[in-house]
Amino acid sequence: MQEFLDKYKWFMEDLNKVEKDVKRKVLNGLRLVKKNYYPQEERKADVTNLINCALCPNMCRFDCGTLQASQKESMSPAYKSKIGYYLTMGKIDPSKPENKEFINLMYKCTNEENCKIWCPFDFSVVSLLETVRDDLNKKGLMPYYCKKQIDNLNSSNTIEEYNIFESYKEKGIENIETDGNDEVYYYIGCEMMKFPSVVKANIEILKKAGVKFSTNLDQKICCGGPAFNIRDLETAKNFAQKNKELIESTGAKLVVSDCPGCVLTLIKRYNNVDVELDVKVVHIVEYIANLLKDGKINPTKNIGISKLTIHDPCLIARNLKDNDSIREVLNSIPNLEIFEPMYNKEEVHCCGWSGAAHWADRELAIREAQNRIKELKETKTNNIISACPLCELGLNYGITNEDKEKIKIFDISELLIKSL
Repeated sequence: MQEFLDKYKWFMEDLNKVEKDVKRKVLNGLRLVKKNYYPQEERKADVTNLINCALCPNMCRFDCGTLQASQKESMSPAYKSKIGYYLTMGKIDPSKPENKEFINLMYKCTNEENCKIWCPFDFSVVSLLETVRDDLNKKGLMPYYCKKQIDNLNSSNTIEEYNIFESYKEKGIENIETDGNDEVYYYIGCEMMKFPSVVKANIEILKKAGVKFSTNLDQKICCGGPAFNIRDLETAKNFAQKNKELIESTGAKLVVSDCPGCVLTLIKRYNNVDVELDVKVVHIVEYIANLLKDGKINPTKNIGISKLTIHDPCLIARNLKDNDSIREVLNSIPNLEIFEPMYNKEEVHCCGWSGAAHWADRELAIREAQNRIKELKETKTNNIISACPLCELGLNYGITNEDKEKIKIFDISELLIKSL
């Protein structure tokens, strides 16, 4: 209580200067805050922080990718929080057809978390919007484009309309089944299967390092990350349990994934549905950087590219807090000059292809990708390197037809393998 009084001493001093009637109204309003400004029935939404965000000066608006792509104030983090609060309190009735766009707004976020860098409360609007989605889903108001993703997960066990892992045969990707005694489980992401050259490079790198590993593509399923984004936690938990069984069957105590979203899901989100993995999970770039330090691989060859620009994946830079590994790997490749864009590392701007935004508004996501390509082009190099399949998809959407032949997007592994 004393701490509270000390903190708001200035307020009490000013309050004592006003007329009694005004003072009485203010104190009565403070006393009834929970009744007047909080829902009376149970809600999943984080109402306290929705209010904090909605009332904030909103510095993060200047660094929000969806706001910059749309050029509409309704895309700002604080505005989204306001709408989330109104939906939670029933000030906007989410069941009415005319309010459909307010629901869609809760999904028009790329999960980049630039907002968290600026936030005085150190929370993420991404997380706040997810709590609002919990309540919308409970009311049966999940948008059709999210239902489609859940249908894909339940029908194909992947985020695609077909089991994308089965395509390994036609793409010439080697499937290595576990014998139950692996050193490492190479956990391939759904979207990385769209980049077979990267998967092949990762397999070859692990072989050259003498690592005993498996891929288990005949058994492989999605990590469940999209269900966590959408907030269908029942589906998410089902995938978490199946993945736990698959991972345990390999005997590996280390899981190495090529998808930052998979890594984040396995190490953080599974705990939210009471599924715990008794293994260490790292992104493959971190693992490769350690292989280099241990002398298990040694890049010696020129790769035919002399200059490139780094695009840090948001999830690696901000969520996994690893800005060193990608640079350590690149610096190990001979005769390679690396350029840094203005917005990099923790302050990187998103490719537009994470979160739920590219389902809710594809054109919005493409404009965000185009903005990022413009920033990367400022380094005056035509080769862009990343370490995330979603980034590589998004950035490719951001390249104009005029630049299609000039600008190339690479994954770090497909360059490294050329130097080994």
